[in-house]
Formats: sequence, C-alpha cells, structure tokens
Amino acid sequence: MFTETQEKLAAALVDGAAIKFGQFRLKLHEEHPDAPLSPIYVDLRILRSLPDAMDLAVAVYRELTNGLRFDVYADIPTAATPFAALLSHETRRPMISPRMDKKGHGSGSPIDGIWKPGQTALVMDDLITKADSKLEAIRFLENNGLRVKDVVVLIDREQGGPDQLQKQGYKCHCAYRLKELLKFCADSGKISHADYERTMKYLST
Repeated sequence: MFTETQEKLAAALVDGAAIKFGQFRLKLHEEHPDAPLSPIYVDLRILRSLPDAMDLAVAVYRELTNGLRFDVYADIPTAATPFAALLSHETRRPMISPRMDKKGHGSGSPIDGIWKPGQTALVMDDLITKADSKLEAIRFLENNGLRVKDVVVLIDREQGGPDQLQKQGYKCHCAYRLKELLKFCADSGKISHADYERTMKYLST
C-alpha cells in the first residue's frame, strides 16, 4: 500500500509525536464550540525540529512529484516552507513563496523569490482538510501571472479537500489518506488499537 519511504515516515510521525492522541480542540471549534473534541491531532510543523524525519518527509514529497510538470515549487507559508526549501535545494528547482499578507516595505513584491508570468507552480502544503487555504493561495499565484495544475500534501484528512480542488480543475496528490495511515500504524504496532478504534469512530461521524 505504501512505499518503503512512506512506511518509514509513518513510523517517524508517531515516534516524533507529529501524530498525537488525546482530546483536542481544532479550528472547527471556533465556529462549532460544542462539537466533540478530536481524539487525534496531526502536527507536521514539528518535523522541522526532527532532521531525520524531515529527510524522510522530503523523500516522500519527491516521490509524489515524480512525473509532474512544473517550473517552480510554491509553498503555502509556513507549514510547508521547510519541506519546499529542502526539496528545492535537492532537486535544484526554484522555490517561491506567495506573500498572502501585504508587504508594505522593500520591493513590495507579492511573491518571495524569482518567477516569470506563464510559469507553472507546484503548490505544496503539509496536509489538507478543506481546500479553502489551497484555493486562496492558487488564486493569489494565478492573479500574479503563474499557472497551477497540481497540489501536493503529505496527509489528506479525508474531509473533502481533494474533491473540492478537483472540481476547480486542480489535481491533489497525497502521500497518505489519514484512515489508511492510521490502519498501517495500528497493524504495525506503532499505535494502540484502542486509539485506532476511537479515532476511526470519530472520523466516521
């Protein structure tokens, strides 16, 4: 189901506490404060402090991007920034970063890095829930003359994001679907079956 590199990264995500179990408030609780607490929290930003796990994550991104046609990597700041930077360095392909906040000093450029109108940007993020933030970044890039066809993420939380992108004409490439990732971790003994069953019940509601 997974490549060897994906299996190693899956184990590293648990060992490094990028996947946590307990009771967590999520962004959805800002609008729905009475919603059940989540039994799982995925924090891929922690990987920037774990060099070995970062190596594995970048290798998985590289597998995802094989065969895709693009000119520059475009991270969605700031979760994907270290992954995109390392991947750019390894592949010798340029990286740019959209400035979603207006820059009021210096050159005032809306995008960090060097790009030309008409180039194709590969959008990178750490995970996808809904597609809102991805579409916002895509439209920002397109409004500045770039083209976007593909989005790559490590984890799909299976809450409709890739389908939303597909309907807008963009292809989302994911290393893991969350339920498949959790099943692999449970089957390999990296997480308890109690945590697995509790989380699957939550994700299915």
